[in-house]
Amino acid sequence: MYSSFTSLSIARFRFTIEPTEEISLPEYKGSAFRGGFGHAFKRATCITRDRYCEPCILKFSCTYFKVFESKVSRETAERLRLGGDAPHPFIIEPPLTRQGYFQPGDRLSFSLVLIGTAIGQLPFFVYAFMILGESFGIGKGRGRFRLVSVEDENGKQLYDNGNLAGGFVIRSADEIMKTDVSSDDDRMKLRFETPLRMKTAFGRDRKALVTGMHEPADFRVLLKSLYHRAFVLGQLYGEGVDEAEYDSRNLPLVDGTVAVENADIFWYDWERFSQRQERRMKLGGVMGEVTFSGKVAEYLPLFRLGEYLHIGKGTGFGLGKYRIAKESGKTP
Repeated sequence: MYSSFTSLSIARFRFTIEPTEEISLPEYKGSAFRGGFGHAFKRATCITRDRYCEPCILKFSCTYFKVFESKVSRETAERLRLGGDAPHPFIIEPPLTRQGYFQPGDRLSFSLVLIGTAIGQLPFFVYAFMILGESFGIGKGRGRFRLVSVEDENGKQLYDNGNLAGGFVIRSADEIMKTDVSSDDDRMKLRFETPLRMKTAFGRDRKALVTGMHEPADFRVLLKSLYHRAFVLGQLYGEGVDEAEYDSRNLPLVDGTVAVENADIFWYDWERFSQRQERRMKLGGVMGEVTFSGKVAEYLPLFRLGEYLHIGKGTGFGLGKYRIAKESGKTP
């Protein structure tokens, strides 16, 4: 069922920064870290310094174009069931602390997930965060910072005093999906740590995770969304497979086999200013905990993978991040 993306490579890194001047950040810090990062990344990678990428003769060999200008052809969009924009091959997971002010000498950590071909571009991501801190700054007043360290998922120090080492942990989707999965679990709790935004998830009914759907269908919507995201990322940034490999109808039917046992959720609103659209945008979503019960064991592998890939819209800002929490003394 998951053969279309099991070989997809994924790596997670932990970045630690130290303010060199006061930094003021909003409660949700995803926009602060992602907001100026694109400009910093372009400065780190662009040779021509042209404002627009499309006319550039170097675009198809340019790291910035491959990572940020992720347009796809109409044919590819139809084949992958996408809009005009493809998902980016990276996720910035912002700090979840509510602390808003940081002074020189404080430390603040966040994570970066790189997917497929983007993993080989780690030096550019590191350099871009250095530029972001030293030249652009983040938050209100654009407070500056310096990059202190970069570690891989196992805690290996990769960056120190301007030197970047290799030999970091890279995991395949198949390896992640096989991690600590028990075959007899009948309950799964998802803890949404950042807002979940889906086209059907904009209502604020505490009883419905996905608005307008019956409870068993909520689980299937999440399952299909995860499956589609993993498939698309595998096609664009992995080895890719024949289109025939993708068929959501091959997903196991869950109607009547999985139910929402408990939904302790709430709606969280936050805003960001889009420089591209020149307006403020509300990007609220669902947060909290949802417990599913029933025949959930066979779906755990895909939800394990989703802990890395996130789910829904706005994943570049860190949205759709969740954890599979311990439930009834079991560790899924």
